[in-house]
Amino acid sequence: LCGQLVSSLHRLKDVNNDDAGFFIFPDTSARLEGVFRLRFSLYEIRGSQSVRLCSVHSDAFTAYPPRSFPGMSESTFLSRSFSDQGVRIRIRKESR
Repeated sequence: LCGQLVSSLHRLKDVNNDDAGFFIFPDTSARLEGVFRLRFSLYEIRGSQSVRLCSVHSDAFTAYPPRSFPGMSESTFLSRSFSDQGVRIRIRKESR
């Protein structure tokens, strides 16, 4: 993996306009092709120590080689909403 691999909590509105906490990884990508799952771990920093509170796994996703990449899909409503709230993420208007 490359890109931003650590995120702080962002307090934002969700798709129902409710306050929620989100961890955003706007430029994380896989360098190798294949099918992968990511593990996300939440840590609490207590003084000079850190304690893992929990971990979750993502759904499986496919990383394609450049020649067979199907193109980027349109940004989701949630991504556009985060951008409107000031989060610096790339927004795609249409599929490419």
